[in-house]
Amino acid sequence: MAESLTDDELVTIVDSYKRKKLNPTSSKTADDRDLRVYVNRSVSMERIKYIGFDMDYTLVEYKSPEYEMLCFDMVVKRLISIGYPPEIAGLKYDPTFPLRGLFFDKQYGNLLKADQFGNILSCFHGFKSLTSAEIRRQYPNKYVQPTDERRIHILYTLFQLPEIYLLAALVDFFENKNRGYTRIEQSPDTHGGVQCGDVLITYQMIWWDVRTSVDWLHVYGDVKEKTVKNLERYVVKDPRLPLCIHKLRSSGMKTFIATNSDYRYTQKIMTHLFDYPEGPDGGPHRRWREYFDHVIVDAKKPRFFEEGSMLREVDEDTASLKLGVFTGALKPGQVYSGGSSGAFCKYTGAKGKEILYVGDHIFGDVIKAKKEQAWRTFLVLPELKKEVKVWESTQSLFLRLQNLAYILAEVYGSGSGPTDGGVKLPDMNSLRRALKVTSQEMEDSYPSRLGSLLRCGSRLTHFAIMANRFADLYSSSCVNLMRYPSNYLFTAPHQLVCRASCLRVHIFSKCPI
Repeated sequence: MAESLTDDELVTIVDSYKRKKLNPTSSKTADDRDLRVYVNRSVSMERIKYIGFDMDYTLVEYKSPEYEMLCFDMVVKRLISIGYPPEIAGLKYDPTFPLRGLFFDKQYGNLLKADQFGNILSCFHGFKSLTSAEIRRQYPNKYVQPTDERRIHILYTLFQLPEIYLLAALVDFFENKNRGYTRIEQSPDTHGGVQCGDVLITYQMIWWDVRTSVDWLHVYGDVKEKTVKNLERYVVKDPRLPLCIHKLRSSGMKTFIATNSDYRYTQKIMTHLFDYPEGPDGGPHRRWREYFDHVIVDAKKPRFFEEGSMLREVDEDTASLKLGVFTGALKPGQVYSGGSSGAFCKYTGAKGKEILYVGDHIFGDVIKAKKEQAWRTFLVLPELKKEVKVWESTQSLFLRLQNLAYILAEVYGSGSGPTDGGVKLPDMNSLRRALKVTSQEMEDSYPSRLGSLLRCGSRLTHFAIMANRFADLYSSSCVNLMRYPSNYLFTAPHQLVCRASCLRVHIFSKCPI
């Protein structure tokens, strides 16, 4: 019995497990850290009865940068059609610039990388990186209020990468590449922008035009039509996906899809992803619908996790909605439109913590599912593959950051003179400069010009903190679940009051979870 084990016996057992995990031939889950599932809060898969999936950027991985380039070019055409200069047709998407999780300041036209409190970590105006002095001229406290929706718009999703680049490109275009426009001065109470004669274009107007054009593209444009006509070019077909869903269902879990996409698009994309000659168990070919107990399209997330919308049945032959509101128990194999998370729980009998929902949208999928319904959550972070690889190659820089920060704290707190034990201590100003230089070196190591999605030096970003707070699990892909037993207990590290560095520990721990 575990109760009778001594402390020494417990230590011996733990050391045995650690040695086994450190042996690369003994456990597949100890390899490929970018393919692991990481844990913020413990999740027992034995207690999960339903596992739900978003579709776009979760079950479906779009090829980058091909898909972003397609969306970018189509949004540019839309902007030209509503009056923007035809010259912007020459703008070309650069995948090395955008990074999700940024704030767009509608007042100053800046892209900001900030921490959880709104402290500014880095700032770009157009494609220009602002110095610390330039940032302080606009933000005296190097701070913005993240919840100020009138001024700050947070770009959370992978769908918004073209939008992020276009915002920077348009600011750069009007201020530096179009001689007819001049930049107007900003003040704390007025919105900045550009002016040509009597025509004023504020940064807020540019943001609004881009935002509504992106929405128009996905609702009324033909980006979906172009995607399904060239699936090989824009969609990654992962043979592990059917195996993953099959394994989950074989363990007794029920699976469902809740996507904002319409049925026609969902049908074509999912048919492509699950189109294999044989089933995952070696049997005959299976239709994609046979992998899921329930399918909900046009879910209208995040509204789905709040008051929701009318739940209606979908006619699969015509893709039209059937008459009336559906109020009975959800039928296996039936496709539904709309509804709400509350209705899903009511009609399936599942309780909040018996449902694990997997999605890529930190706000629309993860935060709302957690806050409104207490569902267990799994955040898909495709960027994690690159983040882990860069982190592993910059361990020496991070160690240097830690040492510099420690020495700085000691210099502040000690009452000793300029020397300690015969070693001359650097002054505080030089330590601060060294911290900034080392942090920038780490940022420059990442593929994006804006650095890491999760950190700036040793400080975690707003996106990283939101992921830590609301995502129980996270990984680079949902199919990584198949690497673990169906009854696996994902165990979070024990914490002592302070949680500030837990995401760093989870992602970059030397020992596999």
